[in-house]
Amino acid sequence: MKTKLTILLFSLLSFQIGKSQFTVDFTSTLVCFGSPTQFTSFSSPTNATSWYWSFGDGDTSTTQNPIHFYSNSGSYIVQLIASDGVDVDSISKVVTVNPTPIVDFTHTMSGDTVSFVNQTSSLITIWNWNLGNGTTSNSENPITTYQHPPDSCYDVTLTVINSYGCLSSLTKTDYICMGSATIINEVEKNSISLYPTPIINNQKLIVKGNINGLEKIIGYNVLGNLISLPIISKNENEIIFETNQLNNGVYFLQLHFDDKTVVTKKVIVQ
Repeated sequence: MKTKLTILLFSLLSFQIGKSQFTVDFTSTLVCFGSPTQFTSFSSPTNATSWYWSFGDGDTSTTQNPIHFYSNSGSYIVQLIASDGVDVDSISKVVTVNPTPIVDFTHTMSGDTVSFVNQTSSLITIWNWNLGNGTTSNSENPITTYQHPPDSCYDVTLTVINSYGCLSSLTKTDYICMGSATIINEVEKNSISLYPTPIINNQKLIVKGNINGLEKIIGYNVLGNLISLPIISKNENEIIFETNQLNNGVYFLQLHFDDKTVVTKKVIVQ
């Protein structure tokens, strides 16, 4: 009996001694939707010769340290399989692709004083404004005064960082124009109406107003995630959207025009 036990222990010890010590691991940079993510592999010993990555969204790579773009926010299981030519090891980790803020802002004007209103998706922790007149601000809704000759215009840039650490920026070219017809154009676009609100029982969403020069439409939820709003019909004064794919909640519709004007409207679904 003692002999059999000795043989068993010797066999287990031999197995442990002969077991491969090759291991693999990886890290990734902050993952934000729309931004590149750098994956970096590590192995011990540092003699890996081949790598196979599965990013959890159907894409793969055989690069040692790949860069990958995710097309949607959410959680993905990322797997790395590596080999040193003799042994193979693998590791899987959950990587979260955080939503990136969709930046927007409007303004009101009283003489030379302009009040800016942030309309960026929620969960913002840092605002950084460049107001075009030599003034910067970290306020959510800054106020500034523009000294101007007639018909002078200013670019305005807002850069934000959300609670996930994801950064996004928007520049509106010639956005503040003193004594210019551009202001009249903006007033017309800000008169664009949206109804019904709230939307109940999958009603169609209708946008009415002067939408000449509309280049693109972006829909997103309060976390900044993009949503799909299929267009049923469209003409120069009206767009009708399908809403049956939306859950109850608050959404935003962002209309981008060819004169760099951006109009944001809130959509409530009940």
